[in-house]
Amino acid sequence: MWRFVLFGLLILLCEGRSDDHPTGHGEPLGSHRPPMTSVEERETFPTPKEMFENYVKASKPVIFRGILEKGMLPAYKRWTDSYLREHFGSEKVDVERGKKEDRGGNMISITMSDFLDRYSKEDIYMVNDASEEMAKEINMPSMFLCGGFQKVVQNVIMWFSSGGTKSVLHNDGLDNVNCLIDGEKYFVMIDKKHKAEVEADGWIENGAYSKVDVEKVDLNRFPKLRDLPWYEIKMQKGDCLFIPYKWYHHVDSKKGRNFAINIWIHRLTKFNESDCNTTNPDEKSFVSVSAFRKEASITDLRDFLISEVEDLETMDWQTFKNLIKSDQVKKEEIKKLFKLLDADEDGKITIYEVEMADLEKVLLEIPALRQLMEGEGGYGEEEEEATDGQRRVREEIVPPTDDSNVEEEIKKRLADFSDSPKQILKNKEEL
Repeated sequence: MWRFVLFGLLILLCEGRSDDHPTGHGEPLGSHRPPMTSVEERETFPTPKEMFENYVKASKPVIFRGILEKGMLPAYKRWTDSYLREHFGSEKVDVERGKKEDRGGNMISITMSDFLDRYSKEDIYMVNDASEEMAKEINMPSMFLCGGFQKVVQNVIMWFSSGGTKSVLHNDGLDNVNCLIDGEKYFVMIDKKHKAEVEADGWIENGAYSKVDVEKVDLNRFPKLRDLPWYEIKMQKGDCLFIPYKWYHHVDSKKGRNFAINIWIHRLTKFNESDCNTTNPDEKSFVSVSAFRKEASITDLRDFLISEVEDLETMDWQTFKNLIKSDQVKKEEIKKLFKLLDADEDGKITIYEVEMADLEKVLLEIPALRQLMEGEGGYGEEEEEATDGQRRVREEIVPPTDDSNVEEEIKKRLADFSDSPKQILKNKEEL
């Protein structure tokens, strides 16, 4: 009798490993194999130079356990629901309908007070760029206070829900730090070196995300995921996680009040050591991130220029002059822009020159560029549908979706720049 039982078990085991039913098929992302050894954990922030060399340049994630307990974020202790209602209740915030990300652009704009009344009862999720007043209670991590990091801050995004949110599998066009004020988050992270496998099937290039169902992975439709190495990261309240540029990840926010802050920074290609000569940043160097944020027209222009230069590594004048196609910007102004960006005057523009460029000065000297970058803004009445192209940042990455409304909004902001998909500025996301 035992032989028949053993034979039956062997059949079931073989079926579980068959091509039709591979291990992890129909199960959550990451079920196909055990995770790799966990990413590095630290209890302190590195120096800015260490951060650049060991994590940014090396493209290596790192988690800082309990770092918020050391006072880096005033928001960590203060931002209870009652505090948010009292101090920021009238502010408008962008809210996503639905907690499983589908890139459908189903967003509304309501007040903070309204959100606080509803978030524990409804299937909604705040994905909002911190206002100037709220940013004053968010400090820049000390590891980003010099070396060039402080010059390329993109934005500061808040992710707030009652838990149960799930992002798509995606990657981000920027480095970012995710700090958890409340709740728990589980990350599935995949090294960017596995680009060929992750993007082999169902990858949406204009949005940088996969169509794979993260709750029920179809390994027959996505066969390259069957043996893909991955890392599991479990974030607790008080932790901060560095997510490197282009690393693939999916985020699962566990049930219960869940509040995170993302600080998004353009990928720094070189470290300016002399920039740190007058700065001695340590974990107790508390400087509000609001001191480093730039207006939207500046960050959008930097996004656009970096996206055009990064694949070429350098861009000469002949290439650059064809980049901006608009009757609003004269050829002399385009030439002036090129000279302002070409810091070493070698006739070529590099990514690092764009990263370090004083774009505020550029927009002051070339007003026509500012007009191109500034789109129509503002919301109508409460509950009005939010514009997809505005402050859109889905947790863990919020590039634009396939929605035609997104394209229209971007056209407003970038006018006639170029037809390259890269000009569609990537809103960043988290979950």
